[in-house]
Amino acid sequence: MNRPHCFKLGYNTNSWGKTPDLDEMFNDIANAGWKGVELISLSLDWLGTPNNLANKLKNNGLVLSSMFGRVDDMSSDSNNMLEREKRRIEYGAELGADVYAFTGPQRPLNRKPSQDEFKRFADHVQILIEYALLYGQVLAFHAHPASLVETEQEQDILFSCVPQLQICLDVSISALMGEDPIFQLKKYSDRLAYVHLKDVDYGKFCIMGRGRGLIDFAQVKNSLIDIGYDGWVVGELGSGADTGAVESCNENMKYLKSLEY
Repeated sequence: MNRPHCFKLGYNTNSWGKTPDLDEMFNDIANAGWKGVELISLSLDWLGTPNNLANKLKNNGLVLSSMFGRVDDMSSDSNNMLEREKRRIEYGAELGADVYAFTGPQRPLNRKPSQDEFKRFADHVQILIEYALLYGQVLAFHAHPASLVETEQEQDILFSCVPQLQICLDVSISALMGEDPIFQLKKYSDRLAYVHLKDVDYGKFCIMGRGRGLIDFAQVKNSLIDIGYDGWVVGELGSGADTGAVESCNENMKYLKSLEY
């Protein structure tokens, strides 16, 4: 039975690399049936003016779901990093995005992060939360392997330091870390601002439905409906995947349609 839902489907630009033909890329994403675009690893110089990019999106019937950034400098002199992320927040706001999703810095080698490292990261995030609010955006944190915050437990530590912080929950990362993405969708429902979807195979990420069975994508959909989620659900596949950008974009949408997303 097809249950109605309010969430929106977008796609991440990672598979196209850092210097794509923007018109071709947006056309590929729109033709596959996605409604939004998440811009990641693309410099503002490459994207051009917000007005120029807005026209390119509009010409393909797309909107910006989020700019995707990285709060990656843990030093005391991190002003350049903060200013870089502020420019991306401003850019996203001009294009109508209401979420700024981001990952954290590299994880310490061969040890868990210290409480001081969590605190310094949280201080940087708080600065950007307050700045983003001026532009009508919330910050949504994306945990990732090999980054400062990998696990559910570490996310909880971060959220205790920054109560206003929202979450970008990537179901594949949860599964890869041996955690339960269905449980986490419900646990974090009050701070769930953004969702990433991709599948997990041995040693790599892959097209949805072709992984090793760690993720029940039908149950992901039902859980999002159960909690009344109405934000963006963004498909993606990294630039190092076995399948090309256009094939991945199309096949991921075909799979979601087969599950009546």
